Amino acid sequence: MTVRTFLTALSLAAAVAPAMASGVIHPATTEMGYTTHPEHAQAGKSRDQVVAEMDQSKTDGLWQYHRFGAPVPVKGKAATRDDVLAELERSQKHPSWALRRVGAPVPAVPAP
Repeated sequence: MTVRTFLTALSLAAAVAPAMASGVIHPATTEMGYTTHPEHAQAGKSRDQVVAEMDQSKTDGLWQYHRFGAPVPVKGKAATRDDVLAELERSQKHPSWALRRVGAPVPAVPAP
């Protein structure tokens, strides 16, 4: 078992090493454990691009969602209750429904 664990760790290290070599921080056998190489950093977006994206987000009204890390609502037509029930019935008639479902079939409930 220890040979398998060692070989697994060795193969993972070999797979991760190229990804780490392209980054700014490289592992080292020093007390700190790493060295930094700022010259390996890749250019990102300019300040003007970031400010333009932020202004666009504020005008769209999505800034409030991004600011708190909340999921952004999907734009489009909302499905009605009848649409959802029709889709459920179509799914229940599919041959693989019994294989995928968890629990009993859901009966259609009339709207209140």
